[in-house]
Amino acid sequence: MRVEFTDGEIAEIKLLLVSECDEHQDCNGITYDIISTNRAERMKKGAAYWSDSADVKTFEVLGD
Repeated sequence: MRVEFTDGEIAEIKLLLVSECDEHQDCNGITYDIISTNRAERMKKGAAYWSDSADVKTFEVLGD
Protein backbone atom coordinates (compact mmCIF):
# COMPACT_ATOMS: atom_id res chain seq x y z
CA MET A 1 0.00 0.00 0.00
CA ARG A 2 1.27 3.50 -0.79
CA VAL A 3 0.29 6.20 1.70
CA GLU A 4 0.75 9.96 1.58
CA PHE A 5 0.64 11.55 5.02
CA THR A 6 -0.39 15.12 5.78
CA ASP A 7 3.19 15.97 6.85
CA GLY A 8 4.47 15.20 3.33
CA GLU A 9 5.83 11.73 3.97
CA ILE A 10 5.13 9.22 1.19
CA ALA A 11 5.63 5.60 2.18
CA GLU A 12 5.05 2.11 0.89
CA ILE A 13 3.75 0.13 3.83
CA LYS A 14 2.52 -3.28 4.85
CA LEU A 15 -0.77 -2.64 6.65
CA LEU A 16 -1.02 -4.69 9.86
CA LEU A 17 -4.15 -3.36 11.59
CA VAL A 18 -6.88 -0.77 11.21
CA SER A 19 -7.98 0.57 14.63
CA GLU A 20 -11.50 1.91 15.03
CA CYS A 21 -13.24 3.31 18.08
CA ASP A 22 -16.84 4.51 18.48
CA GLU A 23 -16.23 6.45 21.71
CA HIS A 24 -13.78 9.05 20.34
CA GLN A 25 -11.60 9.74 17.31
CA ASP A 26 -8.24 9.54 19.16
CA CYS A 27 -7.90 5.78 18.71
CA ASN A 28 -8.77 5.60 14.98
CA GLY A 29 -5.67 4.81 12.96
CA ILE A 30 -3.46 2.28 11.27
CA THR A 31 -0.59 0.09 12.44
CA TYR A 32 1.95 -0.74 9.75
CA ASP A 33 5.50 -1.73 8.77
CA ILE A 34 7.38 0.65 6.50
CA ILE A 35 8.77 -0.92 3.32
CA SER A 36 10.14 2.35 1.92
CA THR A 37 9.71 6.06 2.61
CA ASN A 38 10.91 9.44 1.41
CA ARG A 39 11.96 10.03 5.05
CA ALA A 40 14.55 7.29 5.57
CA GLU A 41 15.66 8.80 8.91
CA ARG A 42 12.27 7.79 10.30
CA MET A 43 12.79 4.05 9.72
CA LYS A 44 13.92 1.90 12.63
CA LYS A 45 14.76 -1.74 12.03
CA GLY A 46 12.08 -4.10 13.35
CA ALA A 47 9.69 -1.32 14.37
CA ALA A 48 5.98 -1.16 13.66
CA TYR A 49 4.35 2.26 13.40
CA TRP A 50 0.97 3.74 14.27
CA SER A 51 -0.62 6.74 12.57
CA ASP A 52 -3.84 8.57 13.30
CA SER A 53 -6.38 8.18 10.49
CA ALA A 54 -6.56 11.99 10.22
CA ASP A 55 -2.85 12.00 9.25
CA VAL A 56 -3.48 9.90 6.12
CA LYS A 57 -3.96 12.25 3.17
CA THR A 58 -4.27 9.64 0.40
CA PHE A 59 -3.62 5.94 -0.08
CA GLU A 60 -3.36 3.48 -2.94
CA VAL A 61 -3.46 -0.30 -2.84
CA LEU A 62 -0.53 -1.77 -4.76
CA GLY A 63 -0.26 -5.19 -6.39
CA ASP A 64 -2.88 -7.90 -6.32
